[in-house]
Amino acid sequence: MCYSFTVPNDKSMSLLPIEYKRDALAWQQFRLDQKWEVSAGRAEAQQVLGLKGQPRASQFRLAGVGERVYPRYFTPGITSDGAQNWLRPLRYSLRSANSTVDLSTRYSLYNARLDRLLDAKTWRPLIGRQHGILPFCSFFEWVELKGRKTQVQFTPLGKEIMWAPILWDYWESVGGEVGYYSCTLITDEPAPEVAAAGHDRSPIFLAAEYVQVWLDAESYTAPEWQKFLKGHREQVAYGAFAIA
Repeated sequence: MCYSFTVPNDKSMSLLPIEYKRDALAWQQFRLDQKWEVSAGRAEAQQVLGLKGQPRASQFRLAGVGERVYPRYFTPGITSDGAQNWLRPLRYSLRSANSTVDLSTRYSLYNARLDRLLDAKTWRPLIGRQHGILPFCSFFEWVELKGRKTQVQFTPLGKEIMWAPILWDYWESVGGEVGYYSCTLITDEPAPEVAAAGHDRSPIFLAAEYVQVWLDAESYTAPEWQKFLKGHREQVAYGAFAIA
């Protein structure tokens, strides 16, 4: 899985191999969500958001440039509506449009295994319909080194930015108080450097010329997309650095 990753700056974002526009309405909605959370009490937030318990931290945390994105944080990501690619705030942990309960991070809804995309009822409806990419500079995984759990940062060598395929959805509360986009990052068998460090999954790094193909979600069937993601990878090596 991909535990967390770092947000790229504008210069790095300019290296993305696709054209996109900032979705002003989506960002405005996100700011309204943040304002609503401040004005609502914890009990109201629990009820409206469908949380298991009263929130102890903000549910609308946006990671800034260079900061790490953890599950349930928001980060800039790109989705497509079929006609236009949009830069939107995406929560890193998928919430299905029809969900009534916001499941905790222990359900790992921030990552979707490529080999299980066609079997999982959460992912299957989104394949061939709602594709996107997450841009980031590096990613982090927990591994065991010398008998201790250690975080390792993986950075693509010779690259300022990488991009990984995601599935996304949009959720809105029953009363319309809040609404937001969320996503899950698709992972596969680890890159050699990730496997050597002791982890069994890593994000998919799509080849630049196939990013727009992936965003055109209705081009293929779900099984064809699964096969597509098994190939069409960027050829890159990763540097691995243990985090104290």
